[in-house]
Amino acid sequence: MKKVLLILLSAILLGSGLAYLMFNKIVLNDKEETKIVKAFQIGVYSNYDNALKIAERNNGVVIMDDSLYRVYVAILSDKEAINKVKRYYDKIGLNYYLKEINVSKEFIKEIKEDEELIKRGNSDTYKTINLDVLNKYKELL
Repeated sequence: MKKVLLILLSAILLGSGLAYLMFNKIVLNDKEETKIVKAFQIGVYSNYDNALKIAERNNGVVIMDDSLYRVYVAILSDKEAINKVKRYYDKIGLNYYLKEINVSKEFIKEIKEDEELIKRGNSDTYKTINLDVLNKYKELL
């Protein structure tokens, strides 16, 4: 009887230890696959048509999130690009909220060139570049 209990206890401990190690690896890999970026959000709506009107007026996109429609006008990861776009929106008087969102590393790689264009360019090009980034984000959803 003692031998059976000892074998059973050993199997439970071994299984628990292996499950713990495997679960930690999965969680760590999941964290490595995403990154937090800043989204310039100009509104949250329960009605899609209202959100679409605001998005079209401000060269933004509508993203559905938890049964709400969020309007984003920019999504950026580079601090210098974020600061340039912030100064631009402040200058033209656009009210925005910087929302942190998780995106894939693949998305970050896709927008690096766009962010470089923002850093080197002037405010005349921001709308076009931001719309390109937003469309890339929307495609990945």
